[in-house]
Amino acid sequence: MITNKTRGWALVNNAVELCTGMGSIIFITRIFSMNETGAWFMFIALFALVSSLRDALIQPDLVKRMAGRTNEESAGAIQLNFLAMFSFEALANVCILLVAIFVEGNLQNLLLLYGAYSLPNAWFRWQTFFLRAKLNTQTIAISNCVFALVQWIGFALLAVWQLPIHFLILVLGVASLLAGFYASFKIPYQQFLQRKNKQEEWRHLLQVGGYAMLREATSAISSRISLFYASAFISIQHTAWLGVSQRFAQLFLLPNQAMQSILFPGLVQHINQNQTAQAKLLFHQTLSQVIAFTLPLALVVVGASSYLLSLLHGQAYSEAWYLLSIYVVVAAIITPFGTAFGSVVTAIGKPYLATRIVLVNSVINILLGYLLMKTWGLPGAPLAMLLTEIFGLCWLTHMLRKEAGIDIIETWQYVIKNYTHLLTLIKTKTEKIVIVK
Repeated sequence: MITNKTRGWALVNNAVELCTGMGSIIFITRIFSMNETGAWFMFIALFALVSSLRDALIQPDLVKRMAGRTNEESAGAIQLNFLAMFSFEALANVCILLVAIFVEGNLQNLLLLYGAYSLPNAWFRWQTFFLRAKLNTQTIAISNCVFALVQWIGFALLAVWQLPIHFLILVLGVASLLAGFYASFKIPYQQFLQRKNKQEEWRHLLQVGGYAMLREATSAISSRISLFYASAFISIQHTAWLGVSQRFAQLFLLPNQAMQSILFPGLVQHINQNQTAQAKLLFHQTLSQVIAFTLPLALVVVGASSYLLSLLHGQAYSEAWYLLSIYVVVAAIITPFGTAFGSVVTAIGKPYLATRIVLVNSVINILLGYLLMKTWGLPGAPLAMLLTEIFGLCWLTHMLRKEAGIDIIETWQYVIKNYTHLLTLIKTKTEKIVIVK
C-alpha cells in the first residue's frame, strides 16, 4: 500500500537529489575549464550507459520477485540478483579499462578511475532498488542525504586544494560507499545470502532483465549519442553546452523517477492480485501528480533559460538557452509517459512492448540526429530528439489503450483536478484567515 508517508519521503528524496544534481553541475562548470567539463560529460555519458544496462538487468527482476512477498519467499532470487549485479559490474570495469587505452587527456584519467566510483555506486544502487521494492522511501531519502553531505565536503576540498577533475571520481566513490553503508543496515543480508538460487530464477532474471537491458541499451545510446556527435562534428566546448543542457533537463526527471519508483511496485502488487481498476487509478494519479508538479517549473525555466545558464554556469553557457528549453519541455511533459508505459507493460508481463517502441525510437533518433547535426550543427540535437519523442508518444498512447485499457487523456484530466484541488485549498485557507481576522 502506497501511503502518504511513502509519497512524502519520495518527495524528500527527490528534493535531495535535485539539490545534489543541480549543485554538482554548478560546481563543475564554475571550477573547471570548458574542456575539462566537456570531458566530464563524455565520461558521465559512458558511465550512465553502463549503469543503465546494469540497472535494467537487476531492477525489474528484483522488484517483480519481491513486491508483495516476504524476504524468505524471495531469498534465492535476491541472492542471484545481487551476484548478477556485481558480476556485470566487474565485466564492465574491465571493458572500460580497455577503452581507456585508446583515449587520452582528461577523459583517459577519468576512465582509469572508473571503478573507484562504479563499484560502490552499483552496491548503493542495488540497495536502493531493494528498499524501493519494499516501499521504504525513508531510508532511501536519508541515505541520499548522507551521499550529498559527503559529496559536498569532497567538493569543498577539491576547490580548496585545486585538484584536477578526475579527483571527482574519488569523491563520488567515497560518497556512494558511505551512503551504501548506512542503507545496508536495512538490508537482511544474512537472511538471503544463505539461500541457494534455483535454475528457474536464472531464467526469470534473463527473461525480464534481458528485455529491459535491450531497451535501456538502445535508449541510453540514443539519448547520449548527440554528445558523441557534438564532440566529433563540432567541438568539445559545444559538447559542454550540450552536456549542461541535458543534465539540467535531467533534473526535471527526478520527480518522475521518485514517483515511478513507487509506481512500478504498486502496479505489480495490483496486477498480482487482479486489481485492474486500482492499477489504472494508480497510474493516472501518480503520473498526473508528477506532471502537475514539473509543468509550472518547466515553464519558468524555459522563460528564464538564458539568465539561469549565465547565473549558474557563467556567461559562456548562456547561448545554450534554446538547447535547454527543448530538453526541459520534453523531460517535463513527454518523458513521464514513456517511463510509466514501461512500468505498465512490465507489470502485465509484456516488457517486449516497451522494448519495441524504444528500439524504433532509438534508431530514428540516432539517424535523425546524425543527419540534422551534420546539416544544422548543434540545434539538430534537440530537434531530432523532440521529433522522435512526439512520434513515440503517439505510438505508446495507442499501445496503452490497446493492451491495458488506459487513456492518457484521462491522466491530463487528473492533472487539471490536481490544480483545481490546490486552488480550492488555497481559497479555503484564505477565507479562514479572513474570518479569523
